[in-house]
Amino acid sequence: MIGSVEFNGLTILSESKKENVSGRVSMNVWIFPGENKIKVKGIHKRKKDESAPYLTATLYLAQKEQPYNEGRKIADFEWGEVEGKPSLPFEQEITFSPTEVPPCELWKVAEKIQLTEEDKQKIQKLIIDLHDGLQKKDEKKLLELMEFKTKEYARAYYDSPEEDIKNFKKIVLEGVFQMIGGKLDKIDFKKLQYQLISDQKVVAVTSQSGSSPITNKAKGFSMPLYFSRLKENGFFRVKPINTLLK
Repeated sequence: MIGSVEFNGLTILSESKKENVSGRVSMNVWIFPGENKIKVKGIHKRKKDESAPYLTATLYLAQKEQPYNEGRKIADFEWGEVEGKPSLPFEQEITFSPTEVPPCELWKVAEKIQLTEEDKQKIQKLIIDLHDGLQKKDEKKLLELMEFKTKEYARAYYDSPEEDIKNFKKIVLEGVFQMIGGKLDKIDFKKLQYQLISDQKVVAVTSQSGSSPITNKAKGFSMPLYFSRLKENGFFRVKPINTLLK
């Protein structure tokens, strides 16, 4: 069946898929203290004669290096075409408040964003800087732009932020440069889409098609872009970049 799953406004599974899919994705950098929301949509059957369509979404809390399905189930939704379940199309929201969250700093220092034109201009400037830094392989500029993201990602996975910064060039940059594999595509800033997610503390930026603005389509490279504004200086910073299963 065709459906979609969102976590605090972040698209985990897009409704544009035309085939049955399954997978898992770590939510360490996205789960925050207080009420979190999972939104599940059932759109329609993949085929009119599709038998036994179903949609499930489950969130587990597991310890580091523990298999996810051996962890504690903290949120769950299951739908099948059976009596007592809503008929297609439907939309269901599951809320939960975790008793334990990764030791991230972002949710302590991120402000709610109104997303004014001034905000969009600041974000565009960061996208330009990031695009240029990647294209020119400017390690100093990229570390400046991605230092908070790198440290935050380490904290989210209970690793050492200092060690990840030390390994930034070898692990992050060399891997990214290799994936880019050439010249990045030109960005059409007039077609950028901005979406507030995560309790209005994060801006997701995409093209009109929903893809990342920073791409090398010929090589299959794209870099998801998320931005937050930090309380201590009022400037936007690159939010942890997460690879999503779709």
